[in-house]
Amino acid sequence: MKNEIISLIEDNNYQPLTFEEFFSVLGLSTLEEGELLKKTLDELVSESVLFLNKKKTRYILPRDLGYYQGTISIKNPNYGFISSDDFRFDLYVSKSNFLNAMDKDLVLFKVKKYIHKYNDNNKDEACVVKILKRNIERVVGVVKNKKNSYYLETNNLEIDKKIKIVDLNGAKIDDVVSLEITNYAYDFLEGKVKVVIGSQKQIGMDILTLAVEHGFNIKFPDEVIYYVNHLNRNIDEEIKKRKKPSNIAIYTIDGDDSKDLDDAVAIKKLENGNYFLGVYIADVSFYVLENDPLDKEAYSRGTSLYLADTVIPMLPPKLSNDLCSLNPQEDKLAIACEMVVDNKGKVIDSDIFETVIKTKKRLTYNKCNEVLETNNCLSDSEYVDILPDLRLMEELSNILQTKNTQRGSLDFDYPEGKIIVDEKGKAIDVVVVERGVSEKIIETFMILANETIASTIESLDLPFIYRVHDKPDIVKLHDLKVMAGYLGYSLRGEYGTEIQKFLSSIREEDAFLKTFVLRLMSKAIYSEENIGHFGLASKTYTHFTSPIRRYPDLIVHRLLRKYLFQNDINVNEFKILNEKISDIALQSSKKERAAIQCEYDVDDMKKAEYMESFINQVFEGKISSITNFGMFVILPNTVEGLVRLRDMTDDYYIFNPTLYLLKGERTNKRYRVGDNVLVKLIRSDKTKREIDFRIVNKKG
Repeated sequence: MKNEIISLIEDNNYQPLTFEEFFSVLGLSTLEEGELLKKTLDELVSESVLFLNKKKTRYILPRDLGYYQGTISIKNPNYGFISSDDFRFDLYVSKSNFLNAMDKDLVLFKVKKYIHKYNDNNKDEACVVKILKRNIERVVGVVKNKKNSYYLETNNLEIDKKIKIVDLNGAKIDDVVSLEITNYAYDFLEGKVKVVIGSQKQIGMDILTLAVEHGFNIKFPDEVIYYVNHLNRNIDEEIKKRKKPSNIAIYTIDGDDSKDLDDAVAIKKLENGNYFLGVYIADVSFYVLENDPLDKEAYSRGTSLYLADTVIPMLPPKLSNDLCSLNPQEDKLAIACEMVVDNKGKVIDSDIFETVIKTKKRLTYNKCNEVLETNNCLSDSEYVDILPDLRLMEELSNILQTKNTQRGSLDFDYPEGKIIVDEKGKAIDVVVVERGVSEKIIETFMILANETIASTIESLDLPFIYRVHDKPDIVKLHDLKVMAGYLGYSLRGEYGTEIQKFLSSIREEDAFLKTFVLRLMSKAIYSEENIGHFGLASKTYTHFTSPIRRYPDLIVHRLLRKYLFQNDINVNEFKILNEKISDIALQSSKKERAAIQCEYDVDDMKKAEYMESFINQVFEGKISSITNFGMFVILPNTVEGLVRLRDMTDDYYIFNPTLYLLKGERTNKRYRVGDNVLVKLIRSDKTKREIDFRIVNKKG
């Protein structure tokens, strides 16, 4: 509803409306819809998106009263600038008109004429009248003491003011804490401790600190723990109600150290040559009910985080590793998606139902890969009796991969770096991890199940949450075409099939090009509107297979139960249900982006920590990207560092943004993306998550 109201008021012909007029224009009819409308309008007023007139009857646009929203930029303590969609140019704002705003705050402002002291040139000047949203509301740092007063020592580069602690909330000196800022004074900040993360000397504190900085809770509230401890663990009666799976040989295949096993598979060849494929997913929604403490916490977290050797789960371990985890030889509640697939990879029949399974064996990717990739039957191994099933899985997976590739699904498949830490949490190695046969098997099976679930609900035209991925940016795609042509490749079109052909044509020495293709892609998000998934070349897609670690998957399970198992379909509630799904999609997409950024930052930090031991050593690497301030060089183990332009003193280099090329003005020496180079490590800063190289000699 909020989006509908915003679309309405952003129309140039909008005239101030009353509550009753909004109710009518939006086509509302029920008391529940009226309550939601009132709540939404109140929110928009509190956010200064709308104002009420003097009689408190009509909703007015701020600009009609001379108020505007914008983001303030303060790079100099004496003045700043405000950028706003309502103005073509940034507006000057003097320190006296900051109203204690900080850099990147969202503000409400008015405009007045700025009169220059020394000439007659007047110009518009902004005056902040209200801080709408602080860019920084919480800060992570270490508690310190000086002259009997406490302050926060932080590495946050955006804060250049002293932070006084007015409420320790049980924290001690040298504790790492999350501090809520309560007073934004001109010369200092004040705040109170909200969360004590732990001692500065605690193992893994660097990772936990970053997680908190990205807005994730590292501890579950007491209310949630109490709720989990009092869950009914007896599922005997529920088991009796549920349909049995069609195949008793059901397996989980996961990483060696995985504890949250939320998906299992079964396979067999049918007499007519088709394949039976069963995908069984942990029934988390049986335990996590809408609006209970667990549900609210899971909504807030949105996703589990996997940070080096640390896991911050979306659900407490009693659920994620025990009650819901599909551990071998234990009865577990699940939702089944059983499919019959033909020899072209098409699903010709499917059945979705509540079930209970007892997995036959917990398989691991490494062991399955050893069996499948080396043709080693391991005659003395426990894997011998399941080898026929593994071979059949591989056979079907190959069919599905071929189908997906032919329709234009993009497979980047580039090496990823894994951080190895010692018992003290210090990074001691970075190794390359590549997907093996069994990883691809599970990936293709999960994609097929996700598509089957999504297409089933879409065919019923019911409110649903989809995983969507828009087409790539045309301008960026054109730039890639030019650079690819310079390197001898051809990228002719903008469709998935053409991009996939380009990806498959990339030689090993030019694998960095896959990263460029990835960068031009839109971000996949969750949405109540289905626009398809470009990257997978799928018309209808969702996330169903990981409800232990992703909140949208849990919602998909809830909707399946509502629609298919309980036959609870009420057209009158669709509008409200769509609003809820829209909110969940927005929140889940936001938390997913935060989780990805946190994972990137942890990797960068740990790689910098690892490289600190190699200062002044020389490495062979490849130029992975070039900018106007330098070039990034990636090493074979995926560690990436920057060669700064200012350190390239042998010539004056000009940056060509089209060809991603640096060219020396005097020597005509050239550096392009993909070139092999020798570099010396000159700086590695764990705190700033930065690695600096210097060119030793251009190679080959």
